This record gives sequence, C-alpha cells and structure tokens, in this order.
Amino acid sequence: MQHSSRLGARLGAAAPRAALVLALTSGALFAAPEVHAATRVVGTVRDLKSATLLPGATVEVVGTAQVVQTDVDGRYRLDLEPGTHELKVSLDGFQERRVQVEVAAGSSPTVDVGLAFHTLSESIDVLARVDAVSSSAEAQLAERRHAPVITDNMGAREMKANGDSDAASAMARVTGLSVVDSQYVYVRGLGERYSNTTLSGSVVPTTEPDKKVVPLDLFPSGLIDSVQVAKTYSPDKSAEFAGGLVQIVPLRLPYRRVLDFSIGAQHSSTATGKSIPLSPLGTRDRLGYDNGTRALPAGFPHSKIVRRGIYSPSVGYSREEITAFGRLLDNRWRPEARDGALGETFSFVYGDRLGRLGIVASLSQSYKEQYVEEDRRFFRIAEGNELEAVSDYAMRTGTQKAQLGAVANLSYEVTPNHRLSLENFYTHSGRDEGRVFEGPNTENNFIYRNERLQFIEEGLLSNSIGGEHFFQGAANTRIDWRATYARATRDEPDLRETLYQQACVTGTECRQGTGAFLLADESQSGFRMFNTLDDDTVDAALNWSFLPRRGRTTMAKLGLNYVKRTRDFSSRRFRLIPNTANTGGSVGTNLAQAPEALFASAHIGTFFRFNEETRPVDAYDGEQNTFAGYGLIDTSLGEKLRLVGGVRVERFEQVVDTFDPFGLFERSITSRIENTDVFPAANFIYAVAPDMNLRFSASVTVNRPEFRELAPFEFTDVVGSRSVRGNPGLERALIRNLDARWELIERGRDVIAASAFFKQFDRPIERVVIAGAQPIVTFQNSDSARNFGFELEAARQLGKRAFVNLNYTFVDSRITLRPEQRSVQTSLERPLAGQSRHIFNGIGELDLGGFSARLLYNYFGDRISDVGSNEAPDIVEQGRGSLDAVFTQELGKLTLRLVVENLTDSRYVFTQGPEEQRAFKLGRHVSVSLGVNVF
Repeated sequence: MQHSSRLGARLGAAAPRAALVLALTSGALFAAPEVHAATRVVGTVRDLKSATLLPGATVEVVGTAQVVQTDVDGRYRLDLEPGTHELKVSLDGFQERRVQVEVAAGSSPTVDVGLAFHTLSESIDVLARVDAVSSSAEAQLAERRHAPVITDNMGAREMKANGDSDAASAMARVTGLSVVDSQYVYVRGLGERYSNTTLSGSVVPTTEPDKKVVPLDLFPSGLIDSVQVAKTYSPDKSAEFAGGLVQIVPLRLPYRRVLDFSIGAQHSSTATGKSIPLSPLGTRDRLGYDNGTRALPAGFPHSKIVRRGIYSPSVGYSREEITAFGRLLDNRWRPEARDGALGETFSFVYGDRLGRLGIVASLSQSYKEQYVEEDRRFFRIAEGNELEAVSDYAMRTGTQKAQLGAVANLSYEVTPNHRLSLENFYTHSGRDEGRVFEGPNTENNFIYRNERLQFIEEGLLSNSIGGEHFFQGAANTRIDWRATYARATRDEPDLRETLYQQACVTGTECRQGTGAFLLADESQSGFRMFNTLDDDTVDAALNWSFLPRRGRTTMAKLGLNYVKRTRDFSSRRFRLIPNTANTGGSVGTNLAQAPEALFASAHIGTFFRFNEETRPVDAYDGEQNTFAGYGLIDTSLGEKLRLVGGVRVERFEQVVDTFDPFGLFERSITSRIENTDVFPAANFIYAVAPDMNLRFSASVTVNRPEFRELAPFEFTDVVGSRSVRGNPGLERALIRNLDARWELIERGRDVIAASAFFKQFDRPIERVVIAGAQPIVTFQNSDSARNFGFELEAARQLGKRAFVNLNYTFVDSRITLRPEQRSVQTSLERPLAGQSRHIFNGIGELDLGGFSARLLYNYFGDRISDVGSNEAPDIVEQGRGSLDAVFTQELGKLTLRLVVENLTDSRYVFTQGPEEQRAFKLGRHVSVSLGVNVF
C-alpha cells in the first residue's frame, strides 16, 4: 500500500534530499536475494443480507492447527505458505462456508466471505483479490454496495492515481459534487453551509470565520484512507446536513508492514521563475508558520489604546505613550517583486502490527506559489436601468501556501473481541499573500492604487480515544465508544494595507489621472488588523448494537452523542491617520512617498497619529451544546428487502455574545437559539440481484446558523465592496429529503448508477443585502426553497488495458424570499447561490502494465456567486471545464509520477448582466514525484 504524494523544491535543494531518502532505503531495496516466506492473507466476514461485519467468526485452515477469529471489525489475518489452501468459516447461527484460496509467492491476497443465516439459502459470496486494501477503488465500491445509505466514496489510492493533493481536489471527481474556491464542497448544488464534515466519526471544528464548512484543502491526501460522502441521512449520524455528510477516514492500521517515502516538485506556468509580488516578511513561511515578525510587539498593551481624558485620568494613555506604541510596529507595507520558486512536496508513511499493538504514522509537507492577474469591476444601475461601472481595478496577487500534516494512531487488541485505540491527527497551513491593485473609481473621481500584505495561519488538531467491545454470548452485543477533542485555530496577524489616490482628468471618465498618487485619508489606508479565532469541539459518543431476534437478520442500535463546541474570536484594528494640523506645505507633497518613508518612526506623532479603531462589536464568544439520542434498526423484510431506519432526537442550544473586547462598553449583543427536534429517517434497500440495489430514502434534517452569522462583527475587504455583518435574529432551517438510486456494482471498478433527489427547505438561511447609505451583506431566513435533480454514473473496464468513468448531475433549485426582503433584492425568486445546473466528470485510463496514463475532465455550469440587489443583476460565475493528465511509471518498488493540472487553463469569468465583473486565470501546474515503497 503506497501513500506517496509529491515533494520537491528548487532543483538544487531537492536533489540532496532525494539522494538521502534513496540512500536510506537502498539497503532494503537491493539487499539479499528474495526468500519466499509465508504470505499474509487478510479479509472480512460479513452477513450476506445486511452486509454487517461479523466479529467472533472462526476462520480455520483445513488440515492444519491454524485457527483465528475475526476481530471487532469482522477482520481476520492468516500467514500461509504458497500453494492451495481451504478455509472453513463458521459462526453460530450462520451456515458454514468453505473457501479455496490460491496463494502465490509475493502476492497479497484478500479474501472476503459472506455468511448466510441458517433460515436462508443464499449462495456463497467470496471475493478474493490481489491488493484490496481499504483505500483502493475496488474496496470503496464494495463498501458503497453494502452501505445502509446512499454514498459515494473516494479512496486514497484513487486520489493518488488522479494526482489529487488534498481532499478538496479529490471531491471534485465525485458524482454530484463541485468545489468552490478550491476549498468548499457543494453537494448536489447545495452551498457549503449544507454540508457537514466528520473525522473518524467526530465533528470537525472549522478554521473559517465567515463560513459554516470545514475547508477540505486542510486534509492532505497522504494522511487519508478515504473520503465517504453520505447523501442520505441515518439516525446514528448527525442530522445537520442536507447536501452531504463528508466523512474523512484517516490512515487505517495496515494488515501488513508499510514504509513509503515520496518526494516531488511542482512548476507553475504563472509563478515559477516569474517576477511576482510576494510578502517580504517571515523566514518560516515555507513551512506555513509565522516567525513572530507579524505579532504585536512585546510591551504592546492588551487594553484598548485611547487618549487619557480630563475627567478619566486613570483610563487610557498619554499622547506620548500612544506615539511610542505606534513606533513599535514593523514598518514594511508593500509586497516585493521576487522570482517565483518551485513548489515541493514530501511524504512519509509507516505502519505495522507488533503483536497486539498496531501503529500507523505519517508526515506530509508541501509548499507552492501562485500568481494571479485579475480584472475586477463594481457596477451600479444608471439611467435606463443599464449597468454603469463604478470602479475598474487591475489586481495582481502573489501567494505562498505551505502545508504540514501528521497522523499518529495506536491500537491495542486486548483480545480479538476487545480493542482500544488512540488516534491523533494534525494539519496546519499558512498562506502568505501580497496583493496590488490599481484603477479608477468614478464615484470618488480618483484613480486608486492599493497594496496589501496578508498572512493567514490555520491549524487543526484532533485527539481521540475509543474502544470497541464484542460479546458473542449476549445477543452478539457490540459496544463502541469514543471521546474526541479537536481544536481549529486561525491566526491572521498584522494585515497591512495602504491606499493611494490620484485625481482624474476632467472629461476622461476617470480613465486618465493627473499629478502624483497621494496617500488617501480612507479607512483602509495606513490600516492594520489582527484577528484570532479558536474553535474547540468535544465529541463523545456511546453506541450499543445487538441482534434482538434469532431466525431473522436484524440488528438494533441505540446510542448517545454529546457535542460541545466553543469559539473565541477577537479583532484589533489600528490606523495611522494624517494629522491635518501638520500636513500642509512640503508635508503634503511628501504624501506621494512610499509608505515606509511616510510612516517612518519620526513621522508618527507628528505628521501621523496612531489610533486604535477596534469596534465595540469586534469580539464574540460562542457556545453550542448538542445532546442527541437515537434508535435504529437494520433488518431484512423478506428475502431481498432491507430496512435501515429510526429516529434521532437532538436538543440544540447555542449562545453567541458579541461585545467590546476591552470591556469599555458594558452593553453586549446576545443571540440565543434553543430547539428540540426529532429527525426520522427510513432507508430501503431492495437487492434486485447480488450486485444490484434499488434504494429509497426519506428523512428530515436541519441547517443551523454558524457563530459568525449570528455575530454583528463587520469587515470590508476591498474599496467599493460591501461590508458583511452577522444577524443575531437567525433561526434554524428544516429540510425534508427524498432520494432514490438504482445501482449495479460489479466486481472490480465497474458500476452503473442512476439517482434522483428532492429537497424542501423551510426558512433557509441566505446571504442578502440590506438597504442603507452603504448597503451591507447579512444573513436572513428566507421563506422557502426547493431543490431537485438526478445523477448518472457509469464506470467500465474496457478489456485489460482501458478504463472509463463518467458521471453527470443535473440540479434545479428555487428560493422564495420573504416580503420584507424584496425591497432591496433584485430577484424575488432565483436559484440557490452557488448551485450549478450541470456538473460533469470524465476519467479515461490506459494501463500498459507498469505504465499508465489517465486523463481527467471536470465541468460545472453557471452558478450565482453574489446575489444582486437594488435592481442590479446577480453576479454569476460562468461555467468552466478543466482537463488534467496523470502519467505513472512503476519501476519495481519505485513509482515515478507526472501530473499536469489545468491543461485547458480556461478563464475564470464572473458576469453581472451583460458585463464582465471579474476575470482571471490560474495557469498550468506540472508536478513530478518519486515514490519508494520499501515493503
């Protein structure tokens, strides 16, 4: 099992590292002559009717003394000499099965066995395959066929074959899924707020201050066994989703010893070797960590910096003290033009079983640079209801993104029926951005030049302890439990921004300027902001499953779940403001100087005054408590029909307090939501044939406000853009879901499936624009919405060499606004924001034995990016297709892979009515990696 991603750096830096890795592994690769030792045979034992894994089953090698029992996951392992062997598989209440197994030297056979209940007359279901680890496409399809709900899966092996570096890029290949901003998954046309994410079954906190979803680019593919998207609801899972529940399964304990290395390098057509604007700060940016350059200086006060008053001499600071604070801050403001460097990736995976102890550890690191040139315009409605450009900016953005991730999992098998586990998952990313834009603003009659430095550091740490226990003599009782603590952090230290303006030449419609660019006295000029966010989650669960009846394949499951989530967010804003009493004469001329000259230490307190502009709503604390209990039954209704259904009851409590971070204002804004809801679900699976299912599902789920959506914290990003503010009056939305799927899942990777779905939303939460002198974006409950569509999927092996996988999704949605929202919104009815009507994926593979080539095409249709207001049309992201290619060469234990991403390099185009509102390209990316599979 290989877990190689890509690493490289500049060629000079990558070569020594590659030589070191190869030197360390060469002894293992080219040592003594091969000796045929016993071969590890592994597999699972399942109930044929319900596909339930069967712990405690006996697996005997006939004619030998070797006998093992399946563990709490229904898995077994044997060490057999090359040759033909017969396995006898038995379990009380089931018909005994005998299986012939051919074991060849150097092979890694997997033999999964299905047992029929004594009252049934099913034929044996045995799948023996070479290389069927859980992350392979074959294993994922087998899991999908037996799943109690409608799912679509993607294993790590398939991610690697597609050249996907993280979970976000992998999800774009899955039927019915599209990815926005290379981070956020839209399932069946529903926005990111309608998805939920779990890691090893536990809820994952988010690093996003403005969104409800977890950005999936935080999860490197080298740390993942698989990603499973449940598109229908089961009561043993959280009810808080409508589009899909994204279940991330980290690396699993292997049956066999694993030791993999991988290194690689990436070239960007727009960035590598080109002069691009990058941040001049930080010496550890290649690892994604700030070195302290951007932190508030030592000695900087934690209290708000305000002038000491005549009547309050004990509060605040003197003018001299405030000036001294301003002089402590670093005086670098502008991006620097530098040559873009090669990207790099590195990964390491180790796994083994040491007696009863299992261990898996992995480390991955990546670094890449990107450069984007973008045209962006903002419009207003002029006479004749025609769009008139208010601003027209040409933006240049250089980005450095570094990512580091690690997994360390331990599992101890007390007995085959009792196991304890400790799982640890860590991922961290740092994004350093230098941005410059210039262009006219006709409303203000200036040509603006803006420069910004922004660094965002995000991290996710999850620690989980759990246990699984099987009691065969007590109605085949299975008890599993877990307790997980996870923390997501986001640190945005010292965003720095300056704005210069040049007067427009009269009569040129502000297409030409006159005079020099002078520092503008605007709120985003000489501006610095520090944001911090901590999002903590405690997730505890206890599940009890048992077989209440003999003579029928029935499993009952009961469980309790408690999730506590807390969030702390705070922001501090500062600004250097021109001192109007001292800006005349030569000083006014000097406003054309670079910001480093203008904001020199000697000028603070004279020509500029340092001011803290932190607002009374720039901090909020949030807490969520969800208490849940559920009951579920998984039973066969006759020979072919299976029912998985039950009820989940959730008590949800949420409180968000928005307050002045310094306590200067006693008034705070509190938002509280308390609901007790019942969420029923029924999933019917009709086995038309052993490899063909017909599925029906009906359920009720929920969508709740995010902390940020309830907090009236406000931030404006770009001059001319709208501010975004939360709404303390939001309520939760309920969703009614109907789903159906027909699927034919044959052995190997062959599958044909057709699905249909319908969803009805009651009071869905939407981003809207509210009226005012400066319109503000906020969040409100709309009246209702509906969403329906269908999915088609076909994958087929064409002979021994070729493989094709195609999927298409059609989605139609409509949202209806409430009467009080119609005064500002342009459209009274429209599709849901972010929803594409058409989504298509195509994969073609040619395998020549040792060498393979794979082409991947992804297309999504038009989707609303921003909702129109004040009679202006919606801003629509135009549909776009992209083509990737992956070439792989196997050289014994070495794997050489070439990945070419975005071959078409199509323009990203956003339109507003007939006008282009945004346009840019991301360029092509070429990656080369070398992987070593030691064992």
